[in-house]
Amino acid sequence: MIEIKDVSFTYESGESENSLRNINLKIEDGETVLLCGESGCGKTTLTRLINGLIPHYYNGQLTGQIYLDGKEVKDYQLYQIAPMVGSVFQNPRTQFYNVDTTSEIVFGCENMGLPVQEMLARLENTTKCLKLENLLGRSLFALSGGEKQKIACASADAICPNTFVLDEPSSNLDISSIKDLTEVIRQWQSENKTVIVAEHRLYYLAPYADRIIYMKRGEICNEYTREEFLELDPKELKKMGLRALNPFDLMPEKKPEANEKSLQIDNFWFSYEKRGYPIVNIPNLTLPQGEIIGIIGDNGAGKSSFARCLCGLDKSSKGTLKLNGNALNAKKRRHISYMVMQDVNHQLFTEDVLDELLLSMDGENEEEDKVRAQKFWLGLICRIN
Repeated sequence: MIEIKDVSFTYESGESENSLRNINLKIEDGETVLLCGESGCGKTTLTRLINGLIPHYYNGQLTGQIYLDGKEVKDYQLYQIAPMVGSVFQNPRTQFYNVDTTSEIVFGCENMGLPVQEMLARLENTTKCLKLENLLGRSLFALSGGEKQKIACASADAICPNTFVLDEPSSNLDISSIKDLTEVIRQWQSENKTVIVAEHRLYYLAPYADRIIYMKRGEICNEYTREEFLELDPKELKKMGLRALNPFDLMPEKKPEANEKSLQIDNFWFSYEKRGYPIVNIPNLTLPQGEIIGIIGDNGAGKSSFARCLCGLDKSSKGTLKLNGNALNAKKRRHISYMVMQDVNHQLFTEDVLDELLLSMDGENEEEDKVRAQKFWLGLICRIN
């Protein structure tokens, strides 16, 4: 059983966002609990209380008590908690310690000192359960974001803990993979495992959660049974800052305006050096200028690679790309394109928002650049709010 009594926590940085206030929560063995709320409400921080990362890894001001199987978390060593609580983080790269998938899945088992035959048996069981046979023996660096998340889930499963804590496990998964993830969670439920999931996507998990915890500004605002939560009106969910329970509740289709300007792609081709087949192979495609275009497909289908090629980040791509009839090589595309990556840590280089904005400016007049950056930042905040 997990019990949290009168817990408040503030990170060492002192930031109020993601902090917790007056948390009281009891989770019974075998219960599946969904933590939901807007970004920054404290969901991830709450999961860190349960898996021991707070207070053993993240520093800050902590008051109250957290109990795991009747013993305070602070009285455990972190290595003692690891076999008890399996964790899957939002960014799987932060929990990888190997370069290939098979070694990563059994890494926790190795650290527990399990016999080789036991590790192999767990590897086989986990890969079958999560349908990962096609990912064994692969380089972690060659996987898509969704495939990396699957390996993170497998690593936690192989340890066979009694409790699983997942922080937005579906964030990098396609619809098919989310169905697989749901089946894994259902399997854990059948084994009477305790499952705690912090999520924004609610539709796949809400029908199977025993309890839903709604958080706001670091506090638990409400608790719902599965039946109560599923009966909430879509307008009420939107007011709470939550996503729809039906993923097919889409905005009405808007007919695009006629536009002669376009991005024309011909014989566009790209392949990674160690792959024997093209990741991107597009004979021809026209993208009207000014439109918002979604690129969809299964994990590993080439969506990110296609986006990188469009921006000129993968220089070895072949073919012709024209903007309004003017051919653009990779260098020209890099000058007029910007890509926000799946893992933003790849493209943030400073510790401060203002410094990050200044980094992209010409630097000829520092004071003018600061004024421009501050105006842009304030304008962005106003648009978001």
